Amino acid sequence: MRSTDERLRTLTLAAMLAALTFLATLIRIAPNASSYFNLSEVVIFSGALLFGGAVGGLAGGVGAALADILNGFAVPWAPITFLIKGMEGWVVGTLARLPWKNRLLGDVLSTLAAFPIMIGCYTLVAGLIYGWPAALVELVTDLFQCATGILLAIPLVYALRRTQFIKRR
Repeated sequence: MRSTDERLRTLTLAAMLAALTFLATLIRIAPNASSYFNLSEVVIFSGALLFGGAVGGLAGGVGAALADILNGFAVPWAPITFLIKGMEGWVVGTLARLPWKNRLLGDVLSTLAAFPIMIGCYTLVAGLIYGWPAALVELVTDLFQCATGILLAIPLVYALRRTQFIKRR
């Protein structure tokens, strides 16, 4: 059983990363009618790789959903985003904790496992809400967003793991 200190540390990390996810989601790059490119995957992937599925899931779900609410997308997007980004962070963090023989390969495969969750779910929902031509735009946007997330998160995680502030597993 985890101690109260460990649970408090996990909750604090999740809250801080939720705030960073919120900010990264607010940085809207090339918005269009049905979707926009942002840097939330960088924070979600990094947090999940460093601190596990619980932190990654909470940070991704809460932070991105709050950004949707602030951006005026509370209905229907905030609960959808909470579920999708929460699953994304949980999957990455949970898979990254497996006993991989090669840590880099484990981190890459863990983040790649989140791609179909994020891309598939958002594409499906965009198609149902806005129509299938908009879903194609969503698919392409999300593919680039996930790819950017992995390309920036992996080096960031490796740099942070070299510091004294990140507890090595």
